Amino acid sequence: MNVRIRAALVADIDALVAIENAVFATDRISRRSFRLLIENDTAEMLVAEANGILAGYCVVLYRRGSGVARLYSIAISPEAVGRGVGRVLLEAAENAAYENDRLILRLEVREDNPRAIFLYEKNGYRRIGQEPDYYEDGATALRYEKMLRGDVPFATTVPYYEQTEEFTCGPACLLMAKAAFEPGFVPDAVMEVRLWREATTIFMMSGPGGCEPFGLAVAAYEHGLAPEIIVSFLGALFLQSVRSDEKRRVMELAQVDFRNRVEAYGVPVEYRNFVLDDIRHALAGGRLVMVLVSGFIMFGKKVPHWVLAIGDDGDHIILHDPWVEDERGETKADAASIPVPYSIFMAMAQYGRQGLRAAVILGKRQ
Repeated sequence: MNVRIRAALVADIDALVAIENAVFATDRISRRSFRLLIENDTAEMLVAEANGILAGYCVVLYRRGSGVARLYSIAISPEAVGRGVGRVLLEAAENAAYENDRLILRLEVREDNPRAIFLYEKNGYRRIGQEPDYYEDGATALRYEKMLRGDVPFATTVPYYEQTEEFTCGPACLLMAKAAFEPGFVPDAVMEVRLWREATTIFMMSGPGGCEPFGLAVAAYEHGLAPEIIVSFLGALFLQSVRSDEKRRVMELAQVDFRNRVEAYGVPVEYRNFVLDDIRHALAGGRLVMVLVSGFIMFGKKVPHWVLAIGDDGDHIILHDPWVEDERGETKADAASIPVPYSIFMAMAQYGRQGLRAAVILGKRQ
């Protein structure tokens, strides 16, 4: 079949919906979602056209600041099945991801879809996990990835944990670190909220409080880890956006308590801007690093956010980001083991007008 690949247009939506309804019994992309995907600057939607008729489509999603792309969906019209359209679309998706400087293309596929599994494995995808009860009908998803640049995929033993609340990124990172250093420990939402209660600054702009490095270090120490702190600012943190004098006072008192406990526990503290070599050295020594970033580069929100640095491949810092952008169609596969180029990592690893840099280096207590 002579197939031409091009960008999807709004005018294609009727044909796309027809293919979707013919191919999938559940988990269908709606007409509205097709339009959003076509217009979204973090998505790339391609169609395969044969003799002027749409024979299939694929959607690739991009997370800002990341070296990973995700094949969100691929579908071939029943009339075109078995005629090479799937292979052509898969190659087009890989080329699109490569041209957008992505290192890895990841995807999910139903466990009971042998035709698709054969296509992916034949084209160099390796299985990296599975997700039970992933689809609407309860079917299991198998997770696959392919390296688009380089030959050796990054491997990690650090388990991924998705935060369950908007304000628990720091505790979620602590849970991942604790699980990495304590075999048999299984993170859960109860412990996540407990750690947040133990590390929170009480208030954060509006709503429940966030966590600053000293509170997180105290919680890490009290739960058996060996923390070290590098922070660029001396004094109470995250007060610039707090207008209430009462809230500021309570936050300051909470942070004084954390600093006193850090000193009592003998946790090392350095007041300076961390540099890339600090993170790389810690990772090379078998430790993990909680890093404060601005959420703007990754998901377009100027909020303080904690991520966990789990590795270094010589060009990228590898991150577990506990936040999954569900409304943008992300899954855990998009947020786990994210390779971030050094320059982008250092650009995102600061927060606020003062460019606050903060890192909590975590190791196993001897």
